[in-house]
Amino acid sequence: MATKKKDNQKPRKPKVNLMAGAPRPKPVSFHGSMQHLEQARDFPILGCWVMEGWQARGITPVIVARLQADNRIMYGAFMVDIFCLGVKNALWETDMSRNQLERDLPRMCSDAPELCEAALAHAIIYGAVEYARQYGFEPHRDFAKASLVLDPPDAHATIRHIEFGYEGKPLFVSGPYDNPRAIVNQLVRTAGEGNFDYIVGFSESDDS
Repeated sequence: MATKKKDNQKPRKPKVNLMAGAPRPKPVSFHGSMQHLEQARDFPILGCWVMEGWQARGITPVIVARLQADNRIMYGAFMVDIFCLGVKNALWETDMSRNQLERDLPRMCSDAPELCEAALAHAIIYGAVEYARQYGFEPHRDFAKASLVLDPPDAHATIRHIEFGYEGKPLFVSGPYDNPRAIVNQLVRTAGEGNFDYIVGFSESDDS
């Protein structure tokens, strides 16, 4: 069961884990042709996807796919934590068939892919990166390459209804690949004690 704490205070009684019951997307690793990746913005966007219910869950894969000149497909996939950490994982794939993309989408989105507008996909990714950087968290090391699939940050209309953080401040929800102690210490330095919340101590098998 998750326990929500604040620094330098006595532990409170357990609270419901915000992520309970929600499928947690798992990082996957792909790679593709760097030559095609570097040309990505010359290809039209084929579609963009997020995970159903992403705003309430606080974490979602965001996939942006483009149609290559040879009728093959490339995509960039970004694991985005809008509550705190920004882009936690990033990858790309090129020279795929449509059937391969259709097989990958449910796997990356925990069987709940939801088509979205390109403007929303870009706003989630770039907005989460900007929010996380306020607290000293940089995007995943592969973001620089995977982001070549994206349009520039100012290419789409601004979307204002996305809330970053939770109830006005960062909320760190510990995942299986996180270092909770290091992340909480970072938040103490950058946000200040009492200006963030965190949930730790659960596993993916937890139900409450």
